[in-house]
Amino acid sequence: MEHLPWLDWCRQRSLWDQEWNSIVFSDESRFCLGMHDGRARVRRRRGERRNPQFFVERHVHHTVGVMVWDPTFQQDNARPHVARVTIDFFQHNDVILLPWSPRSPDLSPIEHVWDMMGRRLLNLQRPPQTLEALREELVVAWNEIPQEDIDHLIRSMPRRVGECVAHQGASTHY
Repeated sequence: MEHLPWLDWCRQRSLWDQEWNSIVFSDESRFCLGMHDGRARVRRRRGERRNPQFFVERHVHHTVGVMVWDPTFQQDNARPHVARVTIDFFQHNDVILLPWSPRSPDLSPIEHVWDMMGRRLLNLQRPPQTLEALREELVVAWNEIPQEDIDHLIRSMPRRVGECVAHQGASTHY
């Protein structure tokens, strides 16, 4: 089954608690002017994840955006993260990497940080009109996230891993 490596990964870490406090979570996200990034949007009820009938295609023109990277080192297996130059950098600088299973967005707590930042941008009375303004708003959004929210996300890792194991590696509510 497709999710078995992910399930094994969770089982190996099912007893972790304080260990998560020593992990640096990293990821990237794209924020666009006008908030249209050309990705398909999905509207669904709980339990209907990945059901193609709920996909809504959006055809949009090219948009300008900013890619944000945060070192809050877990990293997923996106191509830039596993590129030879990246791996060489980590090895040269003695950075220890937490292995991360492919196709595992359910458990990455940083995804919720991007959501918080995106919601803040959506609630702006005057959305940014230039890349520089977008960058400035992203810095403000990042700085406004309370540390206790970040701590809460990190403390949620044992629950995330436990739910993954309970669901036999299938999707979780995260």
